[in-house]
Amino acid sequence: MNDSFLPTDTPVDLTNCDREPIHLLGNVQSFAALVAISADWIVQHVSRNAGALLGLEAEEITGRVFSDILPRETVTKLREKLGGTSHENAVARLFGFDVFGDGRLFDVSAHQSGSSFIFEFEPKTRDGAQDELAQVTPMLRRVSAQRDLAGASEEAARQLRALTGFDRVMVYQFGPEGDGTVIAEAKDGGDAETYLGLHFPASDIPRQARALYKRSLLRLIADVDDEVSPIVPPQSPEGQPLDLSLAMSRAVSPIHLEYLRNMKVRASMSVSIVIRGELWGLFACHHRAPLHVDYERRTAVELLAQFFAYELERQEAKATSDTVGRAQRLHDRLMMQISSGEGLAASFPSIAREIGKVIPHDGIALYSDGAYVPQGR
Repeated sequence: MNDSFLPTDTPVDLTNCDREPIHLLGNVQSFAALVAISADWIVQHVSRNAGALLGLEAEEITGRVFSDILPRETVTKLREKLGGTSHENAVARLFGFDVFGDGRLFDVSAHQSGSSFIFEFEPKTRDGAQDELAQVTPMLRRVSAQRDLAGASEEAARQLRALTGFDRVMVYQFGPEGDGTVIAEAKDGGDAETYLGLHFPASDIPRQARALYKRSLLRLIADVDDEVSPIVPPQSPEGQPLDLSLAMSRAVSPIHLEYLRNMKVRASMSVSIVIRGELWGLFACHHRAPLHVDYERRTAVELLAQFFAYELERQEAKATSDTVGRAQRLHDRLMMQISSGEGLAASFPSIAREIGKVIPHDGIALYSDGAYVPQGR
């Protein structure tokens, strides 16, 4: 067997993390059913739970034309949605969609995976339509009202917790070597333990998981003890497993599940914070009991995370602009003083303070005309 793939009976071993093909595990979580079709709309793969969630048994629909198992109006709508996707990581979404025309409502996602199209059907779990965007709008205003990274991070964590109901929401920022620090936290008042300020090694999030976080911005684990549903058949006729990189219901690595159990976490959600195409950090959400956040609300969470990334980028640009302005003013002051013939030594204490606003330091010294003038330590 190729060394990059782990057999299904491999024991849970944290040293396997970097070798685990987490996008090819061949299972989905139980909250959604998956159907994969070919470019000519023939059903290739189905998750085993399609029978329970959709009333479509896997063995009965594999190999059939998609329009033979779903109403023609539904297939037309799904084609239209797929046609509107504009890039390789795009996911089309339908909320509260009556897939079978019988009153049963589903949230549906659709995306392309290689030469296949993958559809996921998640039964609608809330009664009545809710305007999630209307809920998010005031949250965005509260985040944008903050003046710095610490304030924006704390407010974003609070708002995300209010939106989702998780016991704990953390803002996790990556360092240059891939390690991470919890820079903000919102948690249940009854939980005395805090992760704020804790540092985690780069190995906690293996490289293949980081790559997926840049492609798929949100990852929900509704229950670490969930009984997953296998993909049928597990491989294509060419012997390749279905690539589930962008699948919202993709099952979870047993290694990661063990990691969460060790933290006494029963449900989790990770939301990527991507700035200029790079993974800046994550919103990490934990819950002590199973928790399913429906697809429409998860989409609102993605919107909040994307706005937060934009806000960080805006604050960073403003900080850079302010630093350039201070440096220019300091330069102008020095040039004026030099051109006036006055020495720098007499006014160096105030100049040193201005330099500190541009270049943080504990101490600075001036050597001019044979005189040594120190400031600070």
